Amino acid sequence: MHEDTPRPFDPAAFDAKLASDSAIRSMLIVGAVIAGVVAFLMPGLGVVSTVVAPVILLGLWLWLTASTARVGRALPLVSGQLASDPAQAEATIEEVLRYRPVMRWARLLTYHRLAALRHLQRRFAETAAICLCLLNQPLKGPAAQARPYLLLMLAEAQLETGNLPGAYHALAHLQQTRLGLAESLQRLALQTRYELAVGAYGSALYRSRAKVELAELMPPAHCATMHAMLATAAHHADQPKLAGWLWERTRLLAEPDLLKQLEQGGFGVGIVEPDTGIGTEPA
Repeated sequence: MHEDTPRPFDPAAFDAKLASDSAIRSMLIVGAVIAGVVAFLMPGLGVVSTVVAPVILLGLWLWLTASTARVGRALPLVSGQLASDPAQAEATIEEVLRYRPVMRWARLLTYHRLAALRHLQRRFAETAAICLCLLNQPLKGPAAQARPYLLLMLAEAQLETGNLPGAYHALAHLQQTRLGLAESLQRLALQTRYELAVGAYGSALYRSRAKVELAELMPPAHCATMHAMLATAAHHADQPKLAGWLWERTRLLAEPDLLKQLEQGGFGVGIVEPDTGIGTEPA
């Protein structure tokens, strides 16, 4: 593998890291229980039961919390690097993934950043694989906030790779997920793109006026993409007047390069997470 080529995602390594973290946490819990029982039932062991065992357990606990704290400090740094220096973000993520043991939430959020990086790099098959692995885990505590963005990235990655059943399932889960305004707008764009891909032009145009109004709340490039998708749906639904009006608005909104892509049917949405401000550009 060329040294500049990012290391491919390995689901087996993902599972192994989670298993290792879990084993050490379990060892701490079991050790604490055993130490307590021994200290209570066998006080005659003296210094072994009252000092040595607690010190060992405390050392292991400090190891766990210190590693987790290092990951927690690194995550905002990675988010900034995703926008400014993806190559450095790659190096930082690889370094952070070597920390062990860490709390489950910290491990999962590190892989969430890796999914965002792969999405930014347009390595959509890997994006989908990482998102699926993460979504199959219980997302609790701080990791719970990542679920909407994982589903959004998964839906777009599946669309980009032509996996329409996979995109459908991701969108169905998004319908059952509580979303903020920004995520809801991105879900609308992805849903419209999916409907175009399966030829459901009537569904894409349903409440088109409301969709146009919602599109105006999107960033300019996303707004232009939404108008182009609705224009394409109107064309296929034999509504030339509506299609013409939507394309006229698209031309006013889109930069020349984006307009060329949209006219050729390149309806990439580009998922953006509010905490990082980065995402794939519509393409």
